[in-house]
Amino acid sequence: MYDLIIQGGRVVSPADGLDTCTDIGIKDGRIAAIGSLAGKAYDAPPNVVDARGKVVTAGFIDFHVHGFAYFTDYGTYPDDVGVKSGVTTVVDQGSAGYLTFPAFKKFMVDESRTQVFSFLNIGAVGTIKGSMLPALHSPATVDVAQVVHTVEQYPEIIRGIKTHAEMGGVALWGFEVLALAKQASREAKVPCYVHTGKLIPAPSTAWPDPDTVMPQAVTFLDPGDILTHCFTGHPGGILHSQGFVHPAVREALAAGVLLDVGYGEHFSFRVAETVLNQGVRPHIVSSDVHALFNRPHSLQATYGLAQAMSHLMALGFSLTELVEMVTNRPAAILRIDDRVGHIRIGYDADLTIFSITEGEYTFRDRWGDVRSGTRLIRPEAVVRQGHASSIESLAMESMV
Repeated sequence: MYDLIIQGGRVVSPADGLDTCTDIGIKDGRIAAIGSLAGKAYDAPPNVVDARGKVVTAGFIDFHVHGFAYFTDYGTYPDDVGVKSGVTTVVDQGSAGYLTFPAFKKFMVDESRTQVFSFLNIGAVGTIKGSMLPALHSPATVDVAQVVHTVEQYPEIIRGIKTHAEMGGVALWGFEVLALAKQASREAKVPCYVHTGKLIPAPSTAWPDPDTVMPQAVTFLDPGDILTHCFTGHPGGILHSQGFVHPAVREALAAGVLLDVGYGEHFSFRVAETVLNQGVRPHIVSSDVHALFNRPHSLQATYGLAQAMSHLMALGFSLTELVEMVTNRPAAILRIDDRVGHIRIGYDADLTIFSITEGEYTFRDRWGDVRSGTRLIRPEAVVRQGHASSIESLAMESMV
């Protein structure tokens, strides 16, 4: 009757009203049963994964990774930040542009166990090595017609457009690149994912007043567009230098613009606490995972989505909210919530199994600030397309 049974885990899917210890039966790569399957007779015994004492959710979706190994200064393989990290779906944010997307598809998408999507960079080459060269991000690299054509050519993979509204780009070109990205996004009928804060180098004399950047940037955005790095410690983010969330950002959120944590090299505990205390909460959380900067040709990622979620737990986010932020909410943005992001009969059997360990933990952001926490999320296994793999076994495969 079933190929695989996930037995006795705490099944959590808030969007489906599930938070109970039970079993999940899987057949032909899909969820076939949710409920107690103990004591049933089978013609052929199914494989069983013992999930007692662990949490079982829809497969984690990491909405912001850099998964183009060797191509970028900080990219890694999708599987290293995907199934090997307890994540069944990843979204590469802007590694590839329209000129380089065919290589990304062949070498990263097609060769990965992890389900891989892309938000195509508005620039022609994406974040090729040396991508901190401002010229690679300039309006001169943008061809709206080619971007739209590429999105339409690969609709099963490309689900949006990656662009920037940050201090360096504004210093050099104003909002011209953002305007072109929005033109392409509207023509292709896909959302924009917008980097905020500070990134591209610019002459010190050209920096804009950081408090003017976000109020202008959000005027370009449509409902469904996403601002990332909402807890950035860099100037030019959603937080005014006087410590309040920009009113223009609040208006944009009320109109349907979304926030992503975009953890990575930008996350600040201090900013996060300030924003949260004002009642503004992100819609999704992603890792913005980078490979090591300081080791040439290194593909090693030193953090991932579980670490980002653990940091948010230390700030008081509930398990229920975090699960929604990495399952049904990003699935809806990607327009795949008819098959993943939920635990429902008939849905793809893409699941994440993890433990929550209790203890005394110290969490540090990239700015050196620390916070204490008592819970840590540890991925234990994934089920991808109906096939279960432990994180340990996947790690061992990498060593072979």
